[in-house]
Amino acid sequence: MQNTSIFQSTPSRRTTRLIYWVTQVVGWLLFVGLFVLWNFLNGSLTSDGLQVMALVFATGVGVSHLFRHFILRFHWLERGIGVVLPRLTLGALGLGVFAFLVEGVIHDLLFSSFAPLLQRPALDLFGRVLNWTILLLIWSLAYFAYSLFIRSRREEIRNLRLETANRENQLGNLRAQMNPHFMFNALNGIRALIDEDPDQAKRAITQLSAILRNAMATVKRKVVPLGEEIDIVKAYLALEAMRYEERLRVRFEVDPALERQPIPPMLLQTLVENAVRHGVANRPEGGEVIIGVRSEGNTTVLFVRNSGHYEPGRINGTGIGLRNTRKRLEMIYGGSAHIDITNRDGMVWTEVILPTQP
Repeated sequence: MQNTSIFQSTPSRRTTRLIYWVTQVVGWLLFVGLFVLWNFLNGSLTSDGLQVMALVFATGVGVSHLFRHFILRFHWLERGIGVVLPRLTLGALGLGVFAFLVEGVIHDLLFSSFAPLLQRPALDLFGRVLNWTILLLIWSLAYFAYSLFIRSRREEIRNLRLETANRENQLGNLRAQMNPHFMFNALNGIRALIDEDPDQAKRAITQLSAILRNAMATVKRKVVPLGEEIDIVKAYLALEAMRYEERLRVRFEVDPALERQPIPPMLLQTLVENAVRHGVANRPEGGEVIIGVRSEGNTTVLFVRNSGHYEPGRINGTGIGLRNTRKRLEMIYGGSAHIDITNRDGMVWTEVILPTQP
């Protein structure tokens, strides 16, 4: 319930735009309203004065919105405040001059009852430009602060969703590994080994406990070293070998230099489970499973190849593992990571392409 309330408390992009325009209008109305109130209290409020205030309001809204356009176009929100502050100051100065000229030209054309604004003393002109510059700088800093707040909230939600997806995936894998079918076969195999090969039975129990312990330990971890994931995959395959014996043929093609490369936990484990379940278990003659990892430029490619034929939409089971895997990859890496499943040379090729760094 806590996560749901946080998700709902973060404004959507449409709501953010609405908030922007509401604060734009309200902010400039309050600014102009102060001068209207001051003139009213002094008894100097006239209809022409109200029209001048309306001009100031329209100029403020238009020029500050133009400022926002420049901020977004040049991606200033993606930079640190130390880098952006000089740019905001120069932008406020340039647009301050522009705002004064717009105000002055329209003022002198429409309000002939007032002294021409553009013909006032230089010091007065400088003061008006300075006022616009300060106003726009304050506006830009407020906009920058609000945008940072929204971005931090969205990042927080992204991390919460990622953590939730990770936990769901880990718990799903844990449930899959602890389902009666898996446990029945693993324990039956261990029981048969107790009399025939006690040492192998002990190793099998250790492997089973390692798998279950890893599934529980990685619930709160976003990434794990590749080498750690490989060890768990080997433990899982060793248990399955008790069931399938010579029907399960396994080969690893892993570059040792990549063993410290971080990957999402149980990513490779999920792919290998699918390969065994759909590529070996359904074939009387068994099949081969090839697990490998290689580096290609700025990406790391994890691949699992298994005997069999892949038909989209006709996979036995619910497919929860692959769906959760795709969801986690999207949350961690955005669009820079993806899964490809194809048929090549009589085998199913599953490849996961990950950027070197999330």
